[in-house]
Amino acid sequence: MNAIVTTVLPVFGLIVVGYGLAKANIIDGVAGRGITLFVFNVAIPAFLFRTVASMTSQDGAPWALWIAFFGGLAMAWILAAIVSHFVESLNVSGGAAASMATGFGNLALLGTPLGLAHFGDGIAVPLGMILSIHAPVLWFSATLHRELARNAAAFSIVDTGQTLLRMLATNAIILGLLAGGLWRLTGLGLHPVPDRMLAMLSDAGVPTALVALGVSLAAYNLKGSWGGMFVLIALKMIAMPAFVFLLARHVVSLPPLWIKVAVLFAAMPTGANAFLFAQRNDEAVPAVSGAVALGTGFAAITASILLWLMDAGYI
Repeated sequence: MNAIVTTVLPVFGLIVVGYGLAKANIIDGVAGRGITLFVFNVAIPAFLFRTVASMTSQDGAPWALWIAFFGGLAMAWILAAIVSHFVESLNVSGGAAASMATGFGNLALLGTPLGLAHFGDGIAVPLGMILSIHAPVLWFSATLHRELARNAAAFSIVDTGQTLLRMLATNAIILGLLAGGLWRLTGLGLHPVPDRMLAMLSDAGVPTALVALGVSLAAYNLKGSWGGMFVLIALKMIAMPAFVFLLARHVVSLPPLWIKVAVLFAAMPTGANAFLFAQRNDEAVPAVSGAVALGTGFAAITASILLWLMDAGYI
């Protein structure tokens, strides 16, 4: 339990620091956006490049991990679309915003720091496999869901597919993984100087991600659509990890640590991309905004419970 406390409290403590800095106008939204871009485009790709370039073996198959994680996500996505029909604040466009909020967890700014703090760098491979396609696949799915619900006749799978490919080709996390894999094939290893530089960038990723998350939370509010908000939190932080756990344990074969990473990531609260999707389409914005803010607060408790279950051998 002490290990969990020393993992969770510093992580959420830095989120509170970021939130306080934003509320005190010491860091504004523009600066917070810059920190977030550094995390996504520099720190995490550097960490993944260094890990993949120097790793010696791989414990599990990416397809099995993707089936467990994204299969559980798909089940939660469909459940959210069904439930949204009965919740007034979520029933626009076939519940696309609700499904996006249920599936899109805060993996980079919260899941990654939390996982690395508790399990160490050994989770880098499964972490990278999930992160590399998480955002593009969910943006594609949410766009497809919304367009089919609103106007199936005018929907173009070619245009949407091209958008997905552009997102994949310009995703810094994917590029970091690919570059690390290609460098590993050369057999040259990493010179101590660039290796140290990459290590320094990697080390900077965790604290900056958490502060950036705290800064971003200062822009959200909990006003309105309380029913929809709690529905989204329950679907995201209870239903989805349960589905992922069942698939990871009983459908595919994965190393124990990979199962823990998949379930931990599945249990993360709704991320900012879901809010951006809702805001861009002006659909279910209050409920999704509240799910991001309140869900992140709840995560301090739920993550502690989940990590205890993992350490006790129940997951």
